Amino acid sequence: MNDIIEYSKKHRVGVGMFNIVNLEFARAIFDASQETGLPVMLGMPERFILNYFDGEVMAAACRKMIEKSKTLVNIHLDHGKSFDGVMYALKAGFSSVMFDGSALSYEENVRQTAEIVKIAHAMDVSVEGELGYVGQVGDEMTEDRFTSPEQAEDFVGRTGVDALAVAIGNQHGQYKGTPKLDFERLKAIRSKVDCGLVLHGGSGIADEDFVEAIRCGINKVNIYTAEDLAAKACVREHFEEYKQYLDFTKGLTGAVKEVVTRHMQLFASLKE
Repeated sequence: MNDIIEYSKKHRVGVGMFNIVNLEFARAIFDASQETGLPVMLGMPERFILNYFDGEVMAAACRKMIEKSKTLVNIHLDHGKSFDGVMYALKAGFSSVMFDGSALSYEENVRQTAEIVKIAHAMDVSVEGELGYVGQVGDEMTEDRFTSPEQAEDFVGRTGVDALAVAIGNQHGQYKGTPKLDFERLKAIRSKVDCGLVLHGGSGIADEDFVEAIRCGINKVNIYTAEDLAAKACVREHFEEYKQYLDFTKGLTGAVKEVVTRHMQLFASLKE
């Protein structure tokens, strides 16, 4: 992830992290990266690994694709909520991990994140932390739940994280209406820390707000819901048309790839 963050800073682009649910998603994301020439991150949330697939097997398949890559591609644990979940990802060969301690008290978030950073860095794996409350669509979002610039500076200094997920009005899931991002807060955070900055809850944010967020210092943007919606729409549209399930594998790859490519190109619209 550190190489990808440096690429982002050097070229003024946001790099997309797109979550995968199966090999069709992984193939779509990888192919979009190869065709655009832009770096990308293959994300696997801890809850996906616990409930839907074997993360070790999926990581091994992704590594085989990455061996052929012409671009920077990494495998990232998204929203690791537990110490055991992060250790699983480290053993499975993920090249970066997120520990999400945002639901903990501030001091406990600092303590646990710093411990994970120490272990992961010893294995040459970079770490993303989270500060503030991103939450789910429908949650009440007030400024007291947003990331404090001063606290961000303290958190990064005490934990040594390579990237920090921030709360500036963004939420996970499908937005109801257009979210209002606090760009002044984002600029203040960027002025306090030099690590990578991450925008979670990317699906549904207006195109111009993505560009402004990247202009204000965001390096990594997380996308999943837009992929999910595209895949479900593909199934509905072609349910009667496709004669065998194998047709769906190609259709799903194409639908997800289209969404990923559009976002990647948008995030790179400031590219220098």
